[in-house]
Amino acid sequence: MVVWLAHKGREWHNSAFLFISKQGLCVRLLVLCLCLLSFNAFAVNVSDLYRVSVAVDDQSEESRKLGVQWAFQQLLIKISGYQNVLENPTLVEASQNALRYMQGFSYHQDDADDQIYLQAWFSKALLIPLMRRAHAPIWGENRPLLLNWLVVEPSGSVADSNAVIFESTVNTKDSNRGTNKDGRLLVSEQTRKLKARLEGAFSERGLPVLWPMDDLEDQLALPLNQLWWLLSEPIIEASMRYQADAVLAGKLNQSAEGVWQYEGILFRGEQRLPIAAEGDSPLAALTNVSTEVGRFFADQFAIKSDPMNGRSGIRILVKKVNDFSDYSKVLAYLQSISGVGLVEVAQVDGDNLQLYLNLEGDWDKVQRIIRLDNKLSSLQEKEFEWAR
Repeated sequence: MVVWLAHKGREWHNSAFLFISKQGLCVRLLVLCLCLLSFNAFAVNVSDLYRVSVAVDDQSEESRKLGVQWAFQQLLIKISGYQNVLENPTLVEASQNALRYMQGFSYHQDDADDQIYLQAWFSKALLIPLMRRAHAPIWGENRPLLLNWLVVEPSGSVADSNAVIFESTVNTKDSNRGTNKDGRLLVSEQTRKLKARLEGAFSERGLPVLWPMDDLEDQLALPLNQLWWLLSEPIIEASMRYQADAVLAGKLNQSAEGVWQYEGILFRGEQRLPIAAEGDSPLAALTNVSTEVGRFFADQFAIKSDPMNGRSGIRILVKKVNDFSDYSKVLAYLQSISGVGLVEVAQVDGDNLQLYLNLEGDWDKVQRIIRLDNKLSSLQEKEFEWAR
């Protein structure tokens, strides 16, 4: 049996045809997919990380003050990756004076339910020192790209305001696949209105999300019923073409009591994280999902300064620094990484650059960030090659 594996959007220098016996197909294919997912790293710069949108009652000064405080608290979760950051005494005190950290605000009204939203943006220059004083985790702006397979099953048995998000999306069947006989629909690039509304739950936690195309290739690789039952092998195989850093697959439906329930799995390399969440609205349920996913990534990438041990240093070698432009880019890049406080040049030898990094956090996490960004190729421990 011939299996042709190709990544869309990237040329393979050596076309590969894998001849796999029928008996060992499932196991080998799963291992191959997991390995490929392990080596792909496609960090996305979250440019609006310090911008938060929250619902408010009106545009009065009192509502604005409460809205800014709420937005500030959501921002703390967003830039740390942890919800319990709101229990930090230093940050609790700072939230009482959230206006001090705000740079501006605006209002917009949702056309679907007439809800008024306050959008506030805050100063990174003030927030980062605050997080360091509080010894709180800091998760940088470069974050893993998450492919999101989400199938929804709206219920007509419960009439409430939460169902309004599906009225102009699911019922219009704006997907190539349409709804199946159970009324289930894949959220994809084809369902633009539904996608735009639901992805707000992930942007609230600073998670860059990629949605499937739902074209013929997707439909053949991952039938909707296989996604609904969360079958790992077809999910992983269908995800390979997207070259995402991690894959989230799940289903969302409404119970007879009106509760929105989510069940899914997060795949990253060989790691699998079962996720279950619920809420009184689809957005509430998915926000709880994104909180779980955010905490998973923060465990790997968020940097927390150690007030007991203080700062530590490490010496690294960067090869193929060919000219002054590369030299400047390497220094600027390393200085931009969360967990690196100061970069000092130790020695320059041809196109080899030896640097001393003053660390503010764990070196293992700094290395994960470097691998995620894909700008420095790791050759061996503390030895890298400039890739861009």
